[in-house]
Amino acid sequence: MEWITTHWDDILALIGGVVVVVSTVVKLTATDKDDTVWAKILAVLAALSLVNPDGSVVGKSK
Repeated sequence: MEWITTHWDDILALIGGVVVVVSTVVKLTATDKDDTVWAKILAVLAALSLVNPDGSVVGKSK
């Protein structure tokens, strides 16, 4: 648990990087099947407040 709290910023940066790369790859593919799967994964991540699908920052007012 101590390792997770120490490296939490690195973990979030890694998750953010994976989201950016996978989102780009999914948009470049011709099929829609991967788009629907990725949308479901993003919905789960948004529910856990790990990523905002609209690109907003948590805690920042619109």
